Amino acid sequence: MRKTWMVGLRVGIISGIAGIALFYLLIAITGFHFKQLNPVSIMVASIIVNCVGALIYAKLRRKTARPRLIYALIAIIVALLLSLMDWAYPPEPQIGDVSNPIHAIVVTISIVLIPRWLREGRSIK
Repeated sequence: MRKTWMVGLRVGIISGIAGIALFYLLIAITGFHFKQLNPVSIMVASIIVNCVGALIYAKLRRKTARPRLIYALIAIIVALLLSLMDWAYPPEPQIGDVSNPIHAIVVTISIVLIPRWLREGRSIK
């Protein structure tokens, strides 16, 4: 269980850094600024979703023969739902233009790294 949490934390930090870099790039291009979307919120959200994702993948690994595929589908569906919520009910105007690419980069890193890093260890406790 400790390894699962550590993988989630590490992937969360990596995807958070990538999300923050993309955030700064997008606000430089678009000129938008947001109160709710900032580097701290991106990092915290990335760590939380990747820790939960690592737990989900660890459970799937015990229960199914195709944990990687099912995890990828779950992660993509969650990212799409979050993106749709930002478009349908934006907490701030134009926030979806910046948050949706961040969702995409975080979920991509999660789908690639969590299964790879949890596969390296033979036993998941």
